[in-house]
Amino acid sequence: MSRSLSRALSILELFSTEEAEWGITEISQELDLPKSTVHGLIKTLENHQFIEATEHNRYRLGIKLYELGLTYQGTAKLSIIAEPLIKMLALKYQQSVHIAIYAGKMAVFIIGNKSGTSQIIFPRIGTGIAAYCTGVGKVLLAFQSENYINEYLQTEKLISYTKNTIIDKKALKEELINIKEQGYAIDREEAVMGIGCVAAPIFSFSRDIMAAISVSGTVEKILAEDRLATCVFDVRNAAKSISESLGYKA
Repeated sequence: MSRSLSRALSILELFSTEEAEWGITEISQELDLPKSTVHGLIKTLENHQFIEATEHNRYRLGIKLYELGLTYQGTAKLSIIAEPLIKMLALKYQQSVHIAIYAGKMAVFIIGNKSGTSQIIFPRIGTGIAAYCTGVGKVLLAFQSENYINEYLQTEKLISYTKNTIIDKKALKEELINIKEQGYAIDREEAVMGIGCVAAPIFSFSRDIMAAISVSGTVEKILAEDRLATCVFDVRNAAKSISESLGYKA
């Protein structure tokens, strides 16, 4: 960890319910740092809304930390609400069920239940995979703003993981439009050959996409003609139930 980052975090750790406001001189004395150094760190934190100035030239925690707290609270609640539905899908399909969020242009897996598939196939919880070639990733991308999607397509380098990976940007944009219209995504061996996936969006009470849930497994178990429609129905229903439990109203 860089020294500047460590010092900035030390400043944030000073704030508490008992000591909700701090001045630059107080921070300087408490952390044994030059006032000029504290002033520079404070301005950086203020620019990123982690702290904010009061009327008396002191500082308190900013809105960004509140937003991060809500995100954490929502994720913790999501885990509790989703657990029985994840178990139900895993039991029914005997395949892996995951929930992922979108971060850093990646689909990051935060909850999972592996059943009936190799432990090597899927990333561990907390790790991410390129969004454009996975079911959950494509769902998470599809429900971003149009401006964001256009920027993503302009800047992201699309690498082919399998012969089925969509690396043509026009084709990917059409895919994302279709996903948003139909309310689910299908990964047809786009990340790993032999593995298919059905995913659907989970929405928060504010109607923003919060996460995506998927059933992933062997092509025979997921994408077979006699199974796919049922899997789509079940995954969409699970996503709808979780969303509504989080306060979402269509």
